[in-house]
Amino acid sequence: MKYIYKLLIVFALTISVSCSLEQEPTTFLSDNNFYNTPAEMESAVLHAYEVMTYLDYTTTYMNIATTAAEETIPKEGEGLNIDQFDRFQVDNRNQNLEFFFRLSYIGLNRANTVIEKSRVATFNEELKNRYLGEALFLRAWHHFMLTKLFGEIPLKVSAVDEISEVFGAKNAPLEDVYALLIKDLNEAISLLSVKRDGGRADKVAAQALLSKVYLTMASAKNYSSPGFNWVSDANTYYTLASQLASEVVNNQSVYTFDTNLLNIYRVDTPDTYNGPEHIFFIAQDRNGLQEGEYSKLSKYFIPADTPATSFTADGTKLHIGYNVHVAEIPFLNSFDIKDKRRNDLVIDELFDESGASVWTPAGGQSQPFTRKYIDPLFIGDNTSTHPYLLRFSDILLVYAEAQGPTAAGYNAINKIRQRAGLLDLTPGLSVPEFRERVIKERSFELAFEANRLYDLRRTNKVESVLNGIYGKSLGSGLYFYPIPAIEGELNK
Repeated sequence: MKYIYKLLIVFALTISVSCSLEQEPTTFLSDNNFYNTPAEMESAVLHAYEVMTYLDYTTTYMNIATTAAEETIPKEGEGLNIDQFDRFQVDNRNQNLEFFFRLSYIGLNRANTVIEKSRVATFNEELKNRYLGEALFLRAWHHFMLTKLFGEIPLKVSAVDEISEVFGAKNAPLEDVYALLIKDLNEAISLLSVKRDGGRADKVAAQALLSKVYLTMASAKNYSSPGFNWVSDANTYYTLASQLASEVVNNQSVYTFDTNLLNIYRVDTPDTYNGPEHIFFIAQDRNGLQEGEYSKLSKYFIPADTPATSFTADGTKLHIGYNVHVAEIPFLNSFDIKDKRRNDLVIDELFDESGASVWTPAGGQSQPFTRKYIDPLFIGDNTSTHPYLLRFSDILLVYAEAQGPTAAGYNAINKIRQRAGLLDLTPGLSVPEFRERVIKERSFELAFEANRLYDLRRTNKVESVLNGIYGKSLGSGLYFYPIPAIEGELNK
């Protein structure tokens, strides 16, 4: 989409010169004459994805959910009101929520533009379907994230052509939001093919996201989570979640279970950066020229008292961090003593090139940290680390939870546990007991990946898990955060 900006700048300069010579411009770019070729539509699609690479999107995506759960606390003095999530005393002036809300609606507008233009495009049908399917996926992604955060939200299903169209937006009931999610994702599934293209959505991504939509509805009804009384029957949606997750887990081979735990989070080779687990992620590259094109996510988890350059026990190089997210020791201690996700994916000591120890946690703000976001090929502060939005193991656990204590359900969760070095679950659990084990397993498997808060919300466990834990005293925003006040001030 930068190509569009460059053309617009050239056009603006041309108009300026032309006016001084009293000449009429002969060409200009508009909605009517830009989206006419595959290359132009491709630019529009990439422009829609670009929103998610913005610093104010990626950081707030991680800040909100990671800090609100029992995984981390924010660094003392960190800005953007991040501490409010830890205490659950979230007000409508929270800057994280302001940034995320605004950028999500920018993303919705860009997706809607692609949807409208691709529906009437006259070029290759296969390309039209791909662009339309991707845009429908992105519209569903943004609406799903917004409703998980805020509950009832304004639905945006058309592009803004005139300023008057942004006024008077009403919040839609949750039932209407979820109906649109299901509609958009089913259409996306019908249009898209299976095509692994790092950071872009395909049919499997749409199936994966829809399985999570159905699981949210089922579990929220089953656990009486606030706001979901309208869901007719939990079992209906558990069945639908199982069917969609099964499409991902059993009926395709492009995305697969990675048996190497460390490889899932490596970004130093093309095969690991876009590895078999990675269904949908935010693509960022250490060679990018500006923030957003590259990432600094690794620095958010690495403590600030580490050396400028150091190495893990297996020789992986890393740099000093910002220490925004400080790991909670009780959470780390809740892992099984044999769990590789604690022993192999959490760093307790760093070394210099000769192998001498140069850092161990000092307590306070200096604690062990996750190695899920480390790029040994970093260039200064630039890395290729990124949030993992949808990955195979996540959907494998969706499948297990939706299935319940069937043979397929046990096989799915045990596959995760075996990779972590743990024993299989003992057969004979009741349906509630089995699902409780899966939800707990998700807390370990998806630790520090911005998932836990939403699992606690959909299963009505925010108070029972977090109230009083690690000194938390829960106030507001347990299940839905307030829509930012600035939005109401700008749009009465």
